[in-house]
Amino acid sequence: MPSQDGKYKGVKGQGNRQGLGRLRRANTQNPARVSGLERQDEDGEVFDRLTTKSGSSHSGETLLARFNRVARSPASATGLRGVVTGFSGALIRVLGVDGVDLPCTVRQALKKQIGGVKNPLCVGDVVHYLPADRPLEDDTGVVTGIEPRRNQLERADSHNRSLIHVFAANLDCLIIVSSVGAPEFKPGLIDRYLVIAGANAIPAVVVINKSDLADATLARDLYRRLGIPVFLTCAGRGAAEAGVRELGTFLLGKTCVFAGQSGVGKSSLINALFPSLAARTGTVALAGHGRHTTTSAVAYRLPGGGQLVDSPGVRECAITGLSAQAVALQYPEFAACQGLCRFTNCTHLHEPECAVRAGLAAGTISPSRWESYRSIVTEDLAEH
Repeated sequence: MPSQDGKYKGVKGQGNRQGLGRLRRANTQNPARVSGLERQDEDGEVFDRLTTKSGSSHSGETLLARFNRVARSPASATGLRGVVTGFSGALIRVLGVDGVDLPCTVRQALKKQIGGVKNPLCVGDVVHYLPADRPLEDDTGVVTGIEPRRNQLERADSHNRSLIHVFAANLDCLIIVSSVGAPEFKPGLIDRYLVIAGANAIPAVVVINKSDLADATLARDLYRRLGIPVFLTCAGRGAAEAGVRELGTFLLGKTCVFAGQSGVGKSSLINALFPSLAARTGTVALAGHGRHTTTSAVAYRLPGGGQLVDSPGVRECAITGLSAQAVALQYPEFAACQGLCRFTNCTHLHEPECAVRAGLAAGTISPSRWESYRSIVTEDLAEH
């Protein structure tokens, strides 16, 4: 509100930057509370975060492009090459070519170039670092540069929708675990994970566990018809079970994240696939119960190559930052109808002459798939 003399406090004169100081302060965290992995936003970045994004992209793509522009600068190629495997407080753990996990700080000049996220680096990032100058006195290295990400797994902060948490990068696969019974099969939840994976350019597979409890043929065929790999497993039978062996062969050398609702047998499946990690995975789950933060992902090296990323953030699968049209494009059978609807911006909910709803009526589109799409658009995106 203007003061009695008609001028805004803290602003001299009139101009197109009037009130900028107030806007900046309202969108900048208290410096006393900023951790080593956070940064304050400058004027341009505040405007960048508050600018409405076009329907053709979403926040994850914008942040990924920004990160990769920084990564392609010549300054990002100095030092030894390593991979981020986790965090120790404000320090980042980097696995170097020598096989040693080294705690590192991040060069301030580098942190200042990466904005819009709470954590500038995440598990899976390929970085360049300098080891400790005096290892006998200080065993902390310094991250001096980054390499471009192929993809990233992220979501908006539950308290501040303009702040994005990135959990992991450079993933080869998102493993979506469901069960055919106890708990019941929930295709809507699987579809949400598939949208998240597709929107972030992460390949995904569906695992239907506890396949001994009921016939999983219909569930398997539903997703295989869409070109999505599906594995039927019974983790309770151990590593010798045929489906577990088939999935283990598929995951060799890959960096993957497991996702799924509680009770579907993710832990049992991980233990069956990677027995040597069973105790470590259990320890992480116990130690982090009730205290996991969105930046506490950890990567475990797997026998035979590859990594398993334990990321608590993937448990939440609300869809944000996408338009109805962008969500529809993550449904292959919906995407095939693109351009066939009467309206180019058809939401496939109520418009006349909609090709998707015509396919639903004809039986070429599964009712469960359309219902999961409707739920995302009307509940998560609040479009009607």
